[in-house]
Amino acid sequence: MTNTNDRFGSQGSAMSSGSAVQSAKSNLATLGNAAGDQLAEVAGQAQQAAQVQLDNLAEVIRQRPLQATGIAAGVGFVLALLTRR
Repeated sequence: MTNTNDRFGSQGSAMSSGSAVQSAKSNLATLGNAAGDQLAEVAGQAQQAAQVQLDNLAEVIRQRPLQATGIAAGVGFVLALLTRR
């Protein structure tokens, strides 16, 4: 009789283990979805911030075109020196 009880006991453990695995899968899926939503929100905020900075840069270039051209030429010269080595 103890052999039968052991067998049913192990089947019950297997069933509860399967249930635990399903629960873990569900929890992981929920966490993955939440992380994806947060990532999308942060990406949207970063894109908005980048657009604001781009708009600010465009305005500065319109206000001071010679200074912007000089800075761009200087940066290009430095980059050319660095990549030549």
